[in-house]
Amino acid sequence: MKTGRPEPPQPGIWVDDVWNILGMKEYDEDWWAKWEANLGASPKKPEAEREESEEEWEARMRAQLNADVDPDEDLSLSDEARRAICFRSDWESFWSPEYGAFEDTTRIPPMRFTFKKAPSDAMHENALQMFSVKVTATTGGLPFDVFGMVAMRDCIDHNRNIVFCRTRDKCQTLTEEHPYLVLTGPTRAAMLEMSTPVMIEVDLTLKGTTDSEDEKLSSLVVPVMSSNTMYSHMWKCAYTSKLSTVEFTLGHIICSVEATIFVRVTSGSWPDGFRGQISAVASGDDAKPPFAVYRTSVDEEDFVLLDSGGEKVPVTGDGNIQLSRHVISVDTSGELKVYVKAWGGDNNVIEAWEVFKPLDAGRSNNMLDISFCKMDVTVAWSLISY
Repeated sequence: MKTGRPEPPQPGIWVDDVWNILGMKEYDEDWWAKWEANLGASPKKPEAEREESEEEWEARMRAQLNADVDPDEDLSLSDEARRAICFRSDWESFWSPEYGAFEDTTRIPPMRFTFKKAPSDAMHENALQMFSVKVTATTGGLPFDVFGMVAMRDCIDHNRNIVFCRTRDKCQTLTEEHPYLVLTGPTRAAMLEMSTPVMIEVDLTLKGTTDSEDEKLSSLVVPVMSSNTMYSHMWKCAYTSKLSTVEFTLGHIICSVEATIFVRVTSGSWPDGFRGQISAVASGDDAKPPFAVYRTSVDEEDFVLLDSGGEKVPVTGDGNIQLSRHVISVDTSGELKVYVKAWGGDNNVIEAWEVFKPLDAGRSNNMLDISFCKMDVTVAWSLISY
């Protein structure tokens, strides 16, 4: 079975960052052997008889609500929360024998085919991009502290591909000025098939003064189906519960490849007191009428890799900037622009960017200069496959 084990990183991709993404301390043959053995126990592709439409899935979830959840046990459960409970029960009976525990995270790393030849059936796949998650209160208002998890599950292995994860002791404070979760994923690109939805899973808790005062903020399972579209596009969708409204900004990226981004300071230094933001914009062919009327182009939304806010930009001793997110899907008909913004107390913005053409494999390098320091940007490219 071809698993596409990445080879040791080549010069230009910084070893510490690569190992951090993969959850390793260094290149470890035993780790890869164990990963390949576990992956080999799973089927390469979902079996045809297990595929169902979004409408069929929702109908089955509704049919199971009363069977799986006794309304007398907790009358406060919303329909979305009840559907999330049903989803777990359904997932455990359906996928657990082959993909492990419900809480397991994806075993597929990024950069699978950056330095390794991809399988012969690998191609430019549709992908689901999660640009942002906005959380607002329906009662009580902001600010408040939130912890929990947001993840995507796709057809590659049906495990959690973590996008946001905070424990109670490391919760995030949401404010009126910044009601967006600080996303840290995905770990790898999420494949979006017409036959199998990507499931967005949300489990967020409102932190109270004590553990006993914590309240469930949002419990959601959202299926996202691939549409028959000729253009990459973006949309927003919102879900309201008793305590909150969760709004996703999502992108359907057609004919895509996976890009894993690294940034390193090579000369100079990031000055104290300067806020930094590193973002990516992945464009594609613009939609033509009549599609342009109801399609929002993906290049109208930044994919934020790091926003230091009021804190110092995190730079390691080797100069590597510790990005919050590394992985973005890129439409092969377009381009990837990586740009850096810096501004100090006078709010004067210094900005620089570089443009990369998508590749199926290998890496690209460009230099960014923002006056007080120079940065090397490396993009590792890979096809997306089972």
